[in-house]
Amino acid sequence: MGSLLIEARYVIPVRPRGRIIRDGAVVVEDDRIVFVGKRDEARAKYSGFEHVIKADRHVVIPGIVNAHCHLFQSILKNIGIDMELVSWLRTSIHPTLASFTDEDFYVAAKWGLIENIKSGVTSIIENHYGPRGHEAVIKALIESGLRAVLARGIYEVNVLIDMLKETPEQALSHVESLVKQYHGKENGRIRIAVAPMHPYNASKELLLKAKELADKYNLIYHTHTAESKKDQELVVQLHGKTDVALLYELGILSPRYHAVHAVNVSPEEIKYIAETGAHVIHNPESNMYLGSGIAPIPEYMEAGVNVALATDGAGSNNNNDMIEAMRFAVFLHRAAKSHPSIITAWDALEMATINGAKALGLENEIGSLEPGKKADITIIKLDAPHTAPVHDPLGAIVYCANAQDVDTVIVDGRILMENRVVKIFDEEKVKEEAYKAAERILDRAREKFDAKFPFEKFLV
Repeated sequence: MGSLLIEARYVIPVRPRGRIIRDGAVVVEDDRIVFVGKRDEARAKYSGFEHVIKADRHVVIPGIVNAHCHLFQSILKNIGIDMELVSWLRTSIHPTLASFTDEDFYVAAKWGLIENIKSGVTSIIENHYGPRGHEAVIKALIESGLRAVLARGIYEVNVLIDMLKETPEQALSHVESLVKQYHGKENGRIRIAVAPMHPYNASKELLLKAKELADKYNLIYHTHTAESKKDQELVVQLHGKTDVALLYELGILSPRYHAVHAVNVSPEEIKYIAETGAHVIHNPESNMYLGSGIAPIPEYMEAGVNVALATDGAGSNNNNDMIEAMRFAVFLHRAAKSHPSIITAWDALEMATINGAKALGLENEIGSLEPGKKADITIIKLDAPHTAPVHDPLGAIVYCANAQDVDTVIVDGRILMENRVVKIFDEEKVKEEAYKAAERILDRAREKFDAKFPFEKFLV
């Protein structure tokens, strides 16, 4: 990796908040940042760079953290539109998920990782669920060069397709085997998390044993929580309580718990999340797409809850564009509250960077551009008609830009994409593989499960 100099029109370190460096520079030695400041000072203090990136019409920010994703859905965009969450899962996602082979999972993961990299993502929490395909996804994560958590999802009950179900013993034994084989590998880039899919898909036994395993290995506990009104009806039927109240009573909420979505909660449940130090993973586009509701993000922030940002799966978004997710994280809550600054551009950038790092427990390593931190860096070009001329570079990112403006992505000092060319996968080859895999999967779903996809009724 060696030494790297990035010279940019603007650098936004994120910490301290509110600081934007004009004509800035970032210097990297091996996998660490050693300097953040003015480019003239960088040139005066350092020399002999192995690589120089000239980013004269760009802004440099910390690497983006996509805190919740389902990579297999990268080849399932729009197979089930205009439905609420549970119906969408049962009619569109579960039949196709059960029709993947390991090779299909590998191809879909690579395709989704390419899209994430091209969206500026340097760290990802990949929530892969069902009893198959985990090793194939981990292989793609390792090859990608991204910093990644494989949150091993578990379905136990309330699932219509039997082959997706597992007993607590089967599932948690496999999670533990993944931990022993992969957790901390690739110089710490790869980690494993435990992830019962939702409290309505799990017995109390599974929820509690998952907590025991998380505590034993200091793992993240990553679970869809209070996502929709329908899932709250199902969890009340099963457990007699809504998600957060149940998890609080069981002692599962903690600083390593990720409440993914956390949309349909009471004021008392917001207090439970804040009191226990749990994190909220906000998926604004998925919540809008499925009509799940609006998460009370301003209330979480006021209560001191750390809120990280995510795309969710590309089947319910329908992309992996984290730049776009920042904009929706602002606009959604401003519209809901009729307040022009209830969520600010700074808030959105923090959700996508340092807050995601906090959710990972890595805020001392990533999430901001500071000397000593890991060199996880995203460079965004701001000279297109929809972004230029730039007066406020932060506003240009959050309110004007999209994934197509991401120019360069660096993880651990290694350049994964430069000038929008992904270096670690053959994008054209993976694209062709993705087309073929998607056709095979839908054919199998139709044959095995008599799946009927909404889009087909419009085709002539």
